[in-house]
Amino acid sequence: MYVIFPAEDLVELTLYRPSSIHIYHNTQESSACSSPTVSSSSKNRSPGKSKKYLQKDKIQKKKLNREEVNDREKKMAAASAEASLKDLSHPSFGDHLKNYNAVTFKLVKTVSDFTQELSQMYEQHAGELQLLVANFRKKNAELRKERPSCPNSLFHTWEALLQEVEVDSQAHSDIASVFGRQVSRPLLERSFHRKVQARKVFTHRESFEVIINKAEDKLAKSRQDYKASYLSYIASPNNTAALAAYLDAHNTYVAQLHATNGMVEQYSHKILPKILQELEDIYSDLCSTLLDSVLQGAEVISSRATEQAGRYEALSSQCRAVMAPTDLASFVKSLSPLPNTHPSHRLRLFTPPQVPQPDNLDQSDTSSTDPHSLPLSFKNELVADRLASIQIHSRYETLRVEALELETQIKQLQDALDTMIRIQQRSLESALYNKVNEIQEDISNKRYDLRSAQIQLSSVKAQKELFASKLDAAEGGLSRDRKMSSSSTGSMKSKWLKAFKSLKTPTNTSTNGVSNKDGDKKNGRDGVMNLSINSSLLPHQFQEYTYKKITPCDVCSQVLRGHTRQGLKCRVCKLNVHIDCQEKVGKCQAKSRLLRRQKSTSDIETRLSGAHEEEETSQSQYAAGTRPFGQPLVLGSNHENGSINTNPSPKFSNKKTPKKRT
Repeated sequence: MYVIFPAEDLVELTLYRPSSIHIYHNTQESSACSSPTVSSSSKNRSPGKSKKYLQKDKIQKKKLNREEVNDREKKMAAASAEASLKDLSHPSFGDHLKNYNAVTFKLVKTVSDFTQELSQMYEQHAGELQLLVANFRKKNAELRKERPSCPNSLFHTWEALLQEVEVDSQAHSDIASVFGRQVSRPLLERSFHRKVQARKVFTHRESFEVIINKAEDKLAKSRQDYKASYLSYIASPNNTAALAAYLDAHNTYVAQLHATNGMVEQYSHKILPKILQELEDIYSDLCSTLLDSVLQGAEVISSRATEQAGRYEALSSQCRAVMAPTDLASFVKSLSPLPNTHPSHRLRLFTPPQVPQPDNLDQSDTSSTDPHSLPLSFKNELVADRLASIQIHSRYETLRVEALELETQIKQLQDALDTMIRIQQRSLESALYNKVNEIQEDISNKRYDLRSAQIQLSSVKAQKELFASKLDAAEGGLSRDRKMSSSSTGSMKSKWLKAFKSLKTPTNTSTNGVSNKDGDKKNGRDGVMNLSINSSLLPHQFQEYTYKKITPCDVCSQVLRGHTRQGLKCRVCKLNVHIDCQEKVGKCQAKSRLLRRQKSTSDIETRLSGAHEEEETSQSQYAAGTRPFGQPLVLGSNHENGSINTNPSPKFSNKKTPKKRT
């Protein structure tokens, strides 16, 4: 009787812990939004400063810059730990991320245009400069409408710069040239490759979503085929073809289920966080680029114009206080509360088809009472049956080879990606922006190929684990039989060894008054002992070996699988291990045996003659009928003349033992 386990519920895989986000007030918002005022000391400061005072002022600025950089790094670390773009993995935030990214690039373009026009307007009249500020205030109002309603230090910095320029209606031609050469043009050139990268990132995310959706559709189709084959099998339970189709549909559905789950898990846990981290890096780089440009212009103005030093020094401090993680955290918290995980980012459970509900109650009663009417039910595993067309071993080997190829491909892609990133970084340092822009698209495509290969590898690994569990279960019985046969062989071998040891007669003394100890030294026993001790301390000398018979591993007791070069064999102690198990073996236990040239000639002749006499005695004893016909080859204990004979039985009773040469 088979029992059908209902599995209609799905387990949602929570990608990230839904953090309880509370809307907070930014402590820096008031300071950022407040317009910088000119201090009385800067107003009363005379234009003709002494050189000594200027040097002291520069030293104080350097100290303040170092302290502000350290404080900025600490605040960035705290802000990134508080909230980041990784919390916005839900697809509903895709439009918000695109809008935020587009507004940021618009801001970069706007600041670049502003500084370019500012460099031109510095040469004109104060009225034209005021008109310029008025025009950009309109654009700023449009940006304010487009950007999210959250604190943003970049926008506050931009507004502060606009306000300082509005106050500073008197400018010099050298300030205009500095803004044109060092601020406006480099700002666009350094941020253009990031714009390409951001566009590719959003395109790749959409492509990955399409891949996941296709996998979902394929899983749904296999589920429908599984259900259809199940219904056809219920309609004709005695039909072998229907049962075979049902088994194949089950195996196809289970394999597709594991593949889909592997792809979803790889995408949701590794690929999507990396994509969001890449967007965060893009924003951080844009932030640093924009801030460096604005900071550079602000510092030039503050150094050129003594009467503007106070106002632009405040703008410089505000630029140094800007942190990209703080802006991102404010943007994330403005979208609270965060929803749960998207349905496409959760794992699927095994859901076998259920018995359809009967129309009449009488039919349901009869089907429930008859146990033979229930069809076969399976679990979340492969079914190896003679009717199923699946080949466990061949499919496992195919998946293993495919996994190795994908791992090699991933390694090659990763190496190529690292090389291209290093080239791009060197080009940025050398101000080769055209080369940076050309290589950025290749980097994005390479990242897409790498992440696609990682998703495919996760799918293959999931199916490989599924087939490996079935393969290990199938070979478990074979390994147990192998262990039993080896143990029985070992017991018979131990009996023969005991019998052979009983034949040896220990001799404590030797002829000519020479002790055995001295004789052993002459025969080289000490040398062999030292050799065995030294060899026991040496590591194993493994070499690849092709086994002709089924041989288990001496470490994990599993069968050495394959046609050729199934494992490794030690040349010293004859240990058989898998390639993966060679790190788990202990020290090499070498067998300390004397070589023939290390023995004396008399010792060899004595042992060979003794063995020859024992063979003749055993043959005469068996010829006299001491062992009845049909008696098994075991050790005999015949009492002859009050003594016990412990000679081992020959291997074959009907064959004569060949004599050894002396």
